[in-house]
Parts: sequence; structure tokens; C-alpha cells
Amino acid sequence: MKNNFFTKNLIIFLIPLLIPTLVLGSLSIIITQRYIKDQITQNNINLLNQTKTNIDLIFNEIDTLNIQFDGTANMAYTLKRVLKKDTLYSSDIANVDTTCFFLNSFANSKPYIYSIHIYYENENGRFCTTNNGITNLNNFFDTSWYDNYLHHPSEEKLWIETRNVKQYDFEENETKLITVYKRMALNNGVIVLNIKADYIQNLLNKSVSDPKQKIFILDKNNSEIVSSQAPGNKIDFDIKELINLNTNTIYSPSENKFLCKSIIHSDRFSWNYISVIPEGILYYVSISLLKYTIVLLLFSFILGLISTFYLTKKNYKQISNIITIIDSAKNNQPLPVIDSNVKNEFSYIIENLVTTFIEQHYLKVQLSERKYKLENMELIALQSQINPHFLYNTLHTIYWEVIKATGSNSKPIKMIENLSNILDYSLTTPCNRVSIGEEIRYTKTYLDIQMIRYGDKFDVLWAYTENVEPINTIKLLIQPLVENCIYHGIKNKDGKGKIKIKLSQKDGFLILTIIDNGIGIDKENLDAIKNKLDFDGEHSNHIGLFNTSKRLKLTYGDNYGIHINSKLGLGTVIYIRIPISYS
Repeated sequence: MKNNFFTKNLIIFLIPLLIPTLVLGSLSIIITQRYIKDQITQNNINLLNQTKTNIDLIFNEIDTLNIQFDGTANMAYTLKRVLKKDTLYSSDIANVDTTCFFLNSFANSKPYIYSIHIYYENENGRFCTTNNGITNLNNFFDTSWYDNYLHHPSEEKLWIETRNVKQYDFEENETKLITVYKRMALNNGVIVLNIKADYIQNLLNKSVSDPKQKIFILDKNNSEIVSSQAPGNKIDFDIKELINLNTNTIYSPSENKFLCKSIIHSDRFSWNYISVIPEGILYYVSISLLKYTIVLLLFSFILGLISTFYLTKKNYKQISNIITIIDSAKNNQPLPVIDSNVKNEFSYIIENLVTTFIEQHYLKVQLSERKYKLENMELIALQSQINPHFLYNTLHTIYWEVIKATGSNSKPIKMIENLSNILDYSLTTPCNRVSIGEEIRYTKTYLDIQMIRYGDKFDVLWAYTENVEPINTIKLLIQPLVENCIYHGIKNKDGKGKIKIKLSQKDGFLILTIIDNGIGIDKENLDAIKNKLDFDGEHSNHIGLFNTSKRLKLTYGDNYGIHINSKLGLGTVIYIRIPISYS
């Protein structure tokens, strides 16, 4: 038993100690992880946008060249004329010196430009290029751009490709270029801008926020144009797969870790800019918090273990005394002597135990009395049903005797028939739930009697749709409220009265509104009625109103009673809102 007591105390003591630490640690990890991940992801997006802006500025140089050479300007006209001549003279070369100087100055002022070619279609294979001026395709080292231009679809005006060129045969490594082609709109020809891929790569290398981060630029076919990684640093995952993945992570087998991606798109060249960064960088702070949380949990557990052992040893004797007292009380044995001088939590427990035994005995007596009263009330209720049933049977007999005697369907017979139906509806399983349709038919039967009694004293307007009729509700919901309108509002009114009964559905609730233009209620009496409706009071003048309110609260809860508003001389509005249910 002592071991069980120790175990229970350990659980009770450690749970309040460990759970807050665990919850706070977990929340800190989750919130920090989410915040840092979102922050780094946003920073990566901003980084990619800045990189995209910088690279777009570089490749937009093609637009400046297009303005100069695709038009009717003197420079473009002179160059085109010279390229198409069969034989070139020194004067022709002199005429295009200005153009060559412009191209060379333009290229030399931009460290990322490798070369520029201006080609107007001609039978001589001539074009103008930086550093070499007017030259021929047959004796120039870089001609692959021309083949691409010839075989590229003519409807595409702007495109980009990566190429490798070698100016001299003795060069060991080829130079990687990113070539921009701009097909001229006003002239038959093309402007070729060759960008150094190494320059773009260095730009990407300087843009990364972490040495392990990689940035890729892919063309519209998801082929790599250039990336921030060094040429010898191979990747072991499929870039195209990375684009098509719905998730933002991909596994790298060589690094044995997951990588997070961020992607933005460039509409100008249909490029995708991709940033890839190891997940460990995102979760570094979260992992540190997890370690600290585990250490704190272990420390709390050890501290709780020591504290529980000390408290268990101290209190076990007192608990044993309490158990002895309880066993003695159960077995009707004399209680052991209790030291009244001891004032601690155990003395309060013993006092509460004695008080509890007394209260339980008192509650048992009260329960027996209430059970007796309930049985007596049920007997009275059963006896009280005898007279109404006798009245119904007698009324039914009178109805048939009148039919035999008169042989006609007169108003008295109609009234007797309606009254008989009302009694039948009221007495049949009074506690059962009914549909709104049954309530409407019952209320209309009641109103038929009142119409005969009062003549043209009032009109009744019904406003509802068929979809409310199947809704389930308590019996005698509408008729007592209509009766209240007639006897307290319309009866004493000068002139003809009106009663509007509206049923509708809204947000899962049935809304019942009954409006009359009777004499209304003054403010003092209205406040008294509202107060008694809120606190289930009685009122001799509005029995149907208060009875219906009580039944609504007993059926649906205290929040679903009757709401009433009235203005003396104008009329009264009764509003009921109950949950929709179906039988």
C-alpha cells in the first residue's frame, strides 16, 4: 500500500510540474519553428526577387540594342546596306566605324557582356560583332548562334539558350555563354547578346544567405541555365522533379538531409528561379529549444521524485489514521481517539468526512420525501384526466344527437365538432411532440370557433412555407399564444383587429412571431410580465403565456423562452426562437 501511495503521489505531483513545462516547450518549439521557417522562406522569396531584378536588368540590355538596330535610324540603315554589298571598300568600313565603336563601348562598359552580334540577312554571310567589326561566318570562331537562329521557329521573337564556345583551339576549357536572341521586327535579322555565365554564377554565389544554399535558374523547359553551385559540386536530385513536387521539400541522398525549396517565376523569359536550403538551417533554433526542454523535463522529474518520496514518508502515517477512522465508521465500531490539538490538512479532511456523512444522510431523507411527493402528484394528474375525458365523450355524444335531431350541418354543430377535435388533440398523449403542421391545423380549428363567436371582430393572417410543417415541436405551442392575443389584445379593442402568425427558418432555428394590433400593454405591466417570464413566475391574467414559456424552457433549455414587446394603444409582438428538430 505504501508503494501504491508513493506511485499515486508521484503522478499527482509530477503531472502539474511536467505538463506545463512540456506544453510551454512544445509551443515554443512549434511557434519558433513556424515563425523562423516562414521568415526564412519569405527572405528566400525576397532574395529570389532581388536576384531576378538584377538579372532582368542584365538581360534587358537586348532592348537597348533593339532600339538602335531594328529601325530606320542612320546607324541601322548604314550597317544593313554595308552588310548586303557584294564587295566592301575601305569607305564602307569607315562608314560603319561609328557603329562598331558604339558596340565595343557598349560591351566593354558592361563586365557581364562577352560579345554582341548584329546580323541582317544577306547572301554574303556577313555580320557585325564586337572587337572584330564586320566579319564573315566562314572565318569566325563562333557560328553556332547562326544555326540556332536559322532553325528556331520564326514566330518566337525572343529566346535564350546556353552555349559553350572556344575562341582558340589551344584553350583547354570552353567558355559558357547565356545567349539572348532578339528577332528584329522591322528588319530581317537578329540581335545576339552573349552574357558570361560565370558572371551570373558569381552574382548568384554572392546572393545566397548561407554557404549551403543553392540558387538555380531554369528555362521554360525546366533545363538549368545557371546555378550558384561551383562547377564541380554535383547535385543528386532531379531539378524537374523539384519543380513538379507539390511539397516544399526534397531528399538529398548525398547530404542525407531534406532540402526546402522556394520558387518564383519570371514572365519576361519564362524562367523559374529556385532556392534550395537544408531544413536543418530552418530548424536550428527549434532543435536547440527541444534539447533545453528535454533537460528541463529530466531535472523536473528528478526534483519531483525526491519531493514525492519526502512527502510520502511524512504523510503516510496520517493517511493510515484516516483510513482507520473510515473503516471504523463503516463497521459501526467506536472511532479511535483523535488528537484535537493537531491542526493540519488531515484534521480538515476528517472534519469534512464527518460533515459529508451527515449531508448524505440529509440528502437521502430529502430524496425520499421528493419521491413520495412525485408519486402523489402523478396520482393526482391521473385522476385529473378523468373529467376531461368524460367531457370529451359526452360532447361527442351530444354532437351525434344534434345531427340526428336537426339533420343539418349548422354552425352549432360545426362548433361542437371543432371543440371535440380540440379536446381530442389536447388529451391525446399530451407530453408527445408534434409537427408544426399539426399545430397549425389545431390552431386553425380553434380560430374557427372564435370566428363564429366574435364574428368579424378580427382577421388572421398566416405567413409560412411548407418546409416548416415537418419540424418537430411541443404540443400546444401556437394556440395558447393566439388565445392570449384575442382575450388580452383584440377583445377590448375598438374596431376590427388583426393577428399575424409568421413561421420561418433561420440558421438552424424555427422562428415563430405572433403580432396583433390590439390594445397593447403599458410599460409597468409589460416589465412585470417580462420579469416573471425570465424567472418562471406566475400571472393570473396570462396563464397560457406563462405555461407555454415554462414548457419551452423545460424542453429546450432556459435560453429558449418567450420574448414579448408591446406598446399601449398599438399592439403586441410575441417572439419565439427554438432549435429545429424532426421526428
